[in-house]
Amino acid sequence: MFYFILALIIFYFLAKSTSKKTYKKTTEFSLLEAKFIVSLLAKIAKSDGRVNEEEAALLSQILDDLVYKFDGNNDDREILKAVYNKEKENINNAHEVAFRYKKELNLSFLDAVNRIIFFLNMAFIDGDFSHEEKQIISKICDGFGLPPHIKEEIFAKFQNTYQSHSQNTYQNENVKNPYEVLGIKKGASFDEVKKQYRNLVRKYHPDILMGKGADEEIINAGTKKLKEINEAYEILQKEFKR
Repeated sequence: MFYFILALIIFYFLAKSTSKKTYKKTTEFSLLEAKFIVSLLAKIAKSDGRVNEEEAALLSQILDDLVYKFDGNNDDREILKAVYNKEKENINNAHEVAFRYKKELNLSFLDAVNRIIFFLNMAFIDGDFSHEEKQIISKICDGFGLPPHIKEEIFAKFQNTYQSHSQNTYQNENVKNPYEVLGIKKGASFDEVKKQYRNLVRKYHPDILMGKGADEEIINAGTKKLKEINEAYEILQKEFKR
């Protein structure tokens, strides 16, 4: 437990020290690393056999963020999109891809923990951490060479956090107005709803919060907020389809 907490503390200061460089569009974050991240995200997203509209919108935002980080262009984004479409068709090689990622990019222990936290935030976005998602992320942990006890500590921490949030959400779900959650008026068109949804995804996206050097508490709060936003958007989608 001590080493896990120490790793997260060091990661927080590491993220803060590199956030300015990240948002100055340095080349430290490369297209190669973006390819590895997208490859692993594809396997996590497809692990339960489907990618819903909300997940697709979020993944689209992630592609934009990754391209921004290494000062890429539209061609680079298309490359990453092609990587995603290819890698989602084979979810059985997550360990191999993670191992190559660690080896080719020389990921440190802190880098590996950083990536796993990011992947877990993505997996928990829809509020349902499936057995299949856990298996894939577990294989990624193994590919990164994370010790089993560290892996279990990370999983337990996230599951406890989100189980608690799910209970609170269930108790209060009948009083939450989806329009209020999204911050729009009830008479808004669906195009306006979609636009606001995307704006909020960008605001509370865990990857963007990490890039700004946010600590774990802020990242978790942002992820919870994004879950509420996704739930509200899903409710309104159903209403507009009636």
